[in-house]
Amino acid sequence: MDQTQLQQNIVKELGLEELNEGTQKEILAKMTESVLKRITVNVLEKLSEPDLNEFEKMQQAGNAEAVDNFLKSKIENYEQVVQDTIIQFKEEMKDTIQTLKKDLV
Repeated sequence: MDQTQLQQNIVKELGLEELNEGTQKEILAKMTESVLKRITVNVLEKLSEPDLNEFEKMQQAGNAEAVDNFLKSKIENYEQVVQDTIIQFKEEMKDTIQTLKKDLV
């Protein structure tokens, strides 16, 4: 699934279709930033101190592919950790949106 399909899926799953495209993009950008922060926190908790130091050096170098490969090599089930974090975030957002919609009615 490419990024556009993923974003369309999120818009649909969270019931954001009625919002204009600009608002959707703004919300998606903020959500992407939040989920990336969560993924980073979850991943960093699983690294040893020497691996954390190596991760920081790689991140400062700015090679995203190298960082991703490093994390895959150091964290068992890395892809699953990422997917679980995304799923958890989406579920929390669904709950939050439903609560907000109820409060507006």
